[in-house]
Amino acid sequence: MALTLLALALFALGGAAFAALLTGCFALRRMARENWRNLGRALLKSPLVPAVAVITAPSDSSAESRRLARRLLDLEFGKHELIVALDGPSEADLEGWISEFRLYRSGRAPAKALATAAARGIYESRDPIRLAVVDKEPGGQDDSLNAAINAASAPLIAWFDPEAEFTSDALLRLVAPMLEEGPPTIAACGFAPPPAVGGLAGHIGGLESLRLWLGRCAAFAKWNCLVPVPGAATILDRQAAVAAGGFRAGILELVVRLHKRARAAGAPYRVALVGEVVSQPRAPRSFADLRQATQRDQREIARAARFGRPSPMAGLIAQRVVRPMVETAALVLTAVGAALGWVDPALAGLTLLAAVAMGIVISMAAVALRELAEREGSDPGRLAGSFFAAIPENLGYRQLRNLWLIAGYFGR
Repeated sequence: MALTLLALALFALGGAAFAALLTGCFALRRMARENWRNLGRALLKSPLVPAVAVITAPSDSSAESRRLARRLLDLEFGKHELIVALDGPSEADLEGWISEFRLYRSGRAPAKALATAAARGIYESRDPIRLAVVDKEPGGQDDSLNAAINAASAPLIAWFDPEAEFTSDALLRLVAPMLEEGPPTIAACGFAPPPAVGGLAGHIGGLESLRLWLGRCAAFAKWNCLVPVPGAATILDRQAAVAAGGFRAGILELVVRLHKRARAAGAPYRVALVGEVVSQPRAPRSFADLRQATQRDQREIARAARFGRPSPMAGLIAQRVVRPMVETAALVLTAVGAALGWVDPALAGLTLLAAVAMGIVISMAAVALRELAEREGSDPGRLAGSFFAAIPENLGYRQLRNLWLIAGYFGR
């Protein structure tokens, strides 16, 4: 009886995942016809467009962190600045930033909108670039991002996943939904699947990104419960972010809180998706990369879940926590029961259909639905590789990934 219920639960969860993919496909097709995508860059670069402060809090002061700052400074936009918050840097680390960007200590004082560890000073560049570096006492990544918000004067703030690849016109595309008429847009996320890379791990990573794009991005945007996914770029209304209390447990948790506050207020609002190429996760090239990306995302979900469960968190927890646990329990019970002769072969077959065959169908459907969602067709070789990678993905890898998801959520 218990195994039957688990199998039925898996069919229900799989059906919900398929429905999300289908909803996301039609939502992306509809977005492709929207007029705001045709806004010219001349308009978006106009001084009438609100200024944007790009915030970042590098985990170290390495050359790679400074290269990321350079890329963020090179974003195309009429009026934007970069705020870099350094969390308790050593004198040598701070000197590296000062030397790289020709910084000097300015008299600029941060606002006190959000409580943070004390700022020791704000530095600006002598070069013709809009850069401010906040030197602050140690307080953690979220505290540093809040310090960057305090130092920003623009009405919009943008955050880019430091492990993602983004286009030079990303801000131009991200700000477009904020200019639309209709319900106020309090945030917008830009995400697209990365280009396919060779190898089984690359194809499996591509399938996971497709499901993210169609389900957690496009479908959630259609239902107005979109939250950032790994590899996304996010733009926020600064006033709304400050009113929500700023960063506490990452960007996903902050947007979840924005949803909760907006729904509690009862006024119309939306969190929009920019489904074109704005920001993309780096394509995994090994199973170690897949594990790292999976557990990183799962830890973000676990952190956000501590602060309540509005509809986006309910859907995420159902697919990313409940489903892996139910599937693992069902397969273990089936294997043990079959070995001991306690499970009817028909019931064992039903469980495998719910756990394995349903996963294959969902992954293959994601590949097919991408062809419907995009205007341009895919390379036939890439299409075939992704389509047939769904079989080994669900016959071995998926069962291992379930363990990664469970361990990632519960902090191991």
